[in-house]
Amino acid sequence: MFDRDAWLEIAHTVLSNPLRTGLTGLSIALGMFILVVMQGLGFGLQNGVTAQFDDDAINSVWIRGGRTTLPYRGRQPNRRIALDAGDYAGAQALTNEPLPSSRRLQMWGVNMAGPREEGEFMLRGVDPIYQELEKTQLTSGRFLSERDLTDERKVAVIGANVLRELFGGRVDLGTELSIFGSNYRIIGTFEDPGGRWENNAVYVPFTTMQRRLGWGDEVGQIVFSTGDQSLDESRDLTATVSGFLKDRLAIHPEDESGLNVSNNNEAYGRYASIFDGIRVFIWAIGLMTLLAGAVSVANIMAIVVKERTKEIGVRKALGATNASIIGLIVQEALSLMLLSGLAGLAGGVWLLEWAAPQVDHEYFKAPQVDLAVSLTALGLLLVVGVLSGMGPALRAVRIRPVEALRAE
Repeated sequence: MFDRDAWLEIAHTVLSNPLRTGLTGLSIALGMFILVVMQGLGFGLQNGVTAQFDDDAINSVWIRGGRTTLPYRGRQPNRRIALDAGDYAGAQALTNEPLPSSRRLQMWGVNMAGPREEGEFMLRGVDPIYQELEKTQLTSGRFLSERDLTDERKVAVIGANVLRELFGGRVDLGTELSIFGSNYRIIGTFEDPGGRWENNAVYVPFTTMQRRLGWGDEVGQIVFSTGDQSLDESRDLTATVSGFLKDRLAIHPEDESGLNVSNNNEAYGRYASIFDGIRVFIWAIGLMTLLAGAVSVANIMAIVVKERTKEIGVRKALGATNASIIGLIVQEALSLMLLSGLAGLAGGVWLLEWAAPQVDHEYFKAPQVDLAVSLTALGLLLVVGVLSGMGPALRAVRIRPVEALRAE
């Protein structure tokens, strides 16, 4: 039940010494402000790093040949390793269940021409499932199909930058694109969250690029999904496939450069562990700062109790219960903590809202305050406020009326 007189008394007590109250409130507000801002910056860093995984499926493994650095089985180092169809088929056979996979051929600086403009872009030959593995987002038309692959069709799906530079940002499906002087029919356009380089790509069927552009039996790169496997399961599968390919291609088991293997599951898990540690560190700093504020409030309430010793004695002599006195002291502490904490929370949210549009970096995006974090912080503030007032409140109820009336 709301007691107007009690709250007026609390306001009078808190405001009767504005300097002391203001400095204590500032320490609490600053603690909450630091906690909110640090949490927001942590989320901004996490959002930026997580955005790097928007380019490719997290549950995917990417394998391509490199150059050997160690001699092995009578072969000299510095050999170029090229994956072929046998490597791809063998890697597929190692999985206990069929997993989505794609081959990829890639060429940079390929001359392409539209009706009026021409330029150099990236050409990729892929399988249809590659759209899911690369997380390519279609903006019109369709992606490559199995029929395109089987018939080795001369069709193309073009990136946003190609669309803008060669066709002015708009193209009718079916329009022809010249690649190496040969016409390919445009069947779709896409926008890739990976950014500028990915949007410079043009996709054609893997078989079309392999046969028509003279790649022979070479595969280039193998990409496969790990499905719903756990991190440990994906590591085991990656080690199995890597071991098989190294043995097949005569690469020394300890040669890390002969075969480039990237397990996105592992990379994402590593970053997730780092951010878990960052969150724990931020909460530790924030809680220590709030604890310092709670100590300040407890000291103030101890001073308030000492200053009001006679008043408390009179209250008890007139019949005031211990519960009412405890409630009054705790309410004062809680009010100071809550109002100061809300001020710090509001200041932190305002700063992050102001800074978010100003800061947009590849590895730092959208610093924000999570609602759950804010509610948790306020809940902790309430608990700390009650605890900081309980000590002085219990000391107040132990005052005997006769001794209180004699106190100077």
